[in-house]
Amino acid sequence: MIIQNNPEKFSVGYRVGFNGLMPDNSIGLPQFMTYVQEASLFHTFTIPGAFDYYDKMGWVWILTHWQVEIAAYPKVGEKINIATWPVRFKGYFGERGFEAVNMDGKTILAANSNWILLDRSTLKPVRPNEAIAQKYGASFPFILQKDFALPALDGFVPLNVNQYTTTRRDIDTNNHVNNVKYLEWVFCHIPNEIYTGYKPTALKVAYKKETLLGETLNIKLFKKQSDLNSEIEIFAIIEKNGQIATEIHITLRKD
Repeated sequence: MIIQNNPEKFSVGYRVGFNGLMPDNSIGLPQFMTYVQEASLFHTFTIPGAFDYYDKMGWVWILTHWQVEIAAYPKVGEKINIATWPVRFKGYFGERGFEAVNMDGKTILAANSNWILLDRSTLKPVRPNEAIAQKYGASFPFILQKDFALPALDGFVPLNVNQYTTTRRDIDTNNHVNNVKYLEWVFCHIPNEIYTGYKPTALKVAYKKETLLGETLNIKLFKKQSDLNSEIEIFAIIEKNGQIATEIHITLRKD
């Protein structure tokens, strides 16, 4: 069953499998974001000659920011539909929106994203031309009010620090660490009582520097807890050579 929430937006259907599940058999946030990220790739697949054009020009779209809100998590075997659409192209950047709906047509995830177009050989930004913009079809606004800014660390306390060296399983076709891997690393180090007792309701990510195969990272986690313990915020700073590569902010509520 494919649910088509808006026939003018590109959409793809998924059935939740056994990979990336939480202990209650619901999909984990990293796996959910894998589906969301893939939807944008599948959209580009539908555009004749798009990948050939990018290869010829030596250009690649790089994700810079996520802003995500999650209302519910489907369980194994359940079907969902993810729609994605261009919002606007401005300067070197492109904005893209996402919406996931369940079998009842209810929105369970909404996401805003920002991307930059780079020249692969120089890593310098290039401006997407009008021909590129038109290939992606009609533009629609974000369904979340846009706010890519991450909060300050005020009020957060250190949680733990872990070191990780990237391996082949982390690397994507652009020869750098896949965007979702950073989120997976953070979830590996969230304390079990938070991991099993709380559900993420919001996510923000800022990608600042790419990470390559064999590089060693410091993954620093910080925590802020509400007075009633009903909500926890996790702030992750992933450093490479003493510089921030990625920042991740997750809001979780008691399950």
